[in-house]
Amino acid sequence: MSNHLVIVGFGPVSGYKYSRCIHAAINSGMIIGYSVVDLESQRETVLQRLAGLPAQPTHTVFVPDGAVRDDPGAGIGWAAPFLEERNNESAGTLKVVIATEPQAHESYLRHCILASYDTLTTKPLLIPMCDGVFDGSSIYQRTKDLIAYGEGGTGHHSLIVLDRHHDVYEKRFRSQLGIMMEKLNAPITSINFKTASGVWNLPYEYALREDHPYKYGYGMLMHGAYHYVDLVTRLLQMNRRIYPHDELVLRISGYSAFPEDQGKRVPTRLMEPLHGYSGHMAEFNPAFRYGETDVVATFALTFRQCNTVLCLGTIALEQTTPSMRSWGDFPHIPYNINGRLHCTDVDVRLGTLFSMNGHVVKIPISSRKDQSDLRGKNIGVITSRSNALVTGTQDFLTEERVTAPYGNSFSYAAESALFQDWVEGNKTHSELDSHLATAAVMDALARVIHNNSEQTVIDFNFAEPDWPPTTYISDAIVPEDKVMQFAAYR
Repeated sequence: MSNHLVIVGFGPVSGYKYSRCIHAAINSGMIIGYSVVDLESQRETVLQRLAGLPAQPTHTVFVPDGAVRDDPGAGIGWAAPFLEERNNESAGTLKVVIATEPQAHESYLRHCILASYDTLTTKPLLIPMCDGVFDGSSIYQRTKDLIAYGEGGTGHHSLIVLDRHHDVYEKRFRSQLGIMMEKLNAPITSINFKTASGVWNLPYEYALREDHPYKYGYGMLMHGAYHYVDLVTRLLQMNRRIYPHDELVLRISGYSAFPEDQGKRVPTRLMEPLHGYSGHMAEFNPAFRYGETDVVATFALTFRQCNTVLCLGTIALEQTTPSMRSWGDFPHIPYNINGRLHCTDVDVRLGTLFSMNGHVVKIPISSRKDQSDLRGKNIGVITSRSNALVTGTQDFLTEERVTAPYGNSFSYAAESALFQDWVEGNKTHSELDSHLATAAVMDALARVIHNNSEQTVIDFNFAEPDWPPTTYISDAIVPEDKVMQFAAYR
């Protein structure tokens, strides 16, 4: 291979996660080298980040901050000649990882699609803005337009999400649900999902932060929630296996909380001792609608013609949950900013026949050296409950526990697998067109955020999602003598 890779935006996640993927791709010969594009204001930070890596870039370019002051996407005007030069030097296809501030994603994607470069974009795919503030009501249409823009092109375009190759959510959970759905010819009748991000921001940080910038009017939904909305959406799409031709609609309503609510939700006496609390409070404007911190919604998937309910559910996307942050000066760290203590639960039922629950936590190791030692481990617990006499499973209740070590977490392993598939030119199972259904649900949730308790209704006639080529099957859920029966499904 003689492909060259350019990563646009070399922030903390790029330094922590994607640099390892790039190094592996160079070692395997899938690319001959890589280059970096970032903002001039980040020059020293980026160079320091690069200095500690085993694989150094062949080129770096820094875009003047003034060029993107009014439009983050305008940086492509400066980066385009650099991308063309790297493409001309490469005998293969130029591969571009778009890891910029999400507001710039759409501009970079349109340019790369037109130039026939391969792209891998960090979630979310795009963030529509209007007069400098998040405009969530156009997510679906702009995603649809972007996908149509790329039709007929030769580039390979995918989105980095953790759920599609996740050891728990995909391989041990969604895939096994699919097996039981096919075996029983039964739909998913309820989905209850909740994630707790454990981020403890001080009020003034909402006004100042450039990473996860609530100051542009978007928050939890467009920060960490995309992975999980994608998971819930794909679970809903699985009902197409049972009802392939019926017209379906999704009805969503819910509530949200914002930084201005935090003063009542988290006692001031607990926030005041936090380092830096008193010195910057003037930066926080309680009258400004910063991005949301928490979203909780209910939904019903119904048949359009008769309004019969097929699937009920809830989705809770929350940051105001237990954190690692304490009263001292929180350490300056390249990743896991503001002490995220992660916990996610997903529970799915096939009516009266079968259900699965997935529980994933990311916690610090017990032998931490000090507060700046953020090493942790992933733990996943998958539980199934089955009407064993009807389903033919071995037990009424089964439980499986899996762990992942620090440095190779479930999320890192999943994103690395996707990254590797993309670099090698293989199907990633995360191509842009596969995210249209997720964009529709994101659009609906964005409306919920600013219209508490009002119902939003969207058409949900999206195809069943595809399945990765390899699927883990638990003998506890599907007995050994049944595995071959469902081999074709895999």
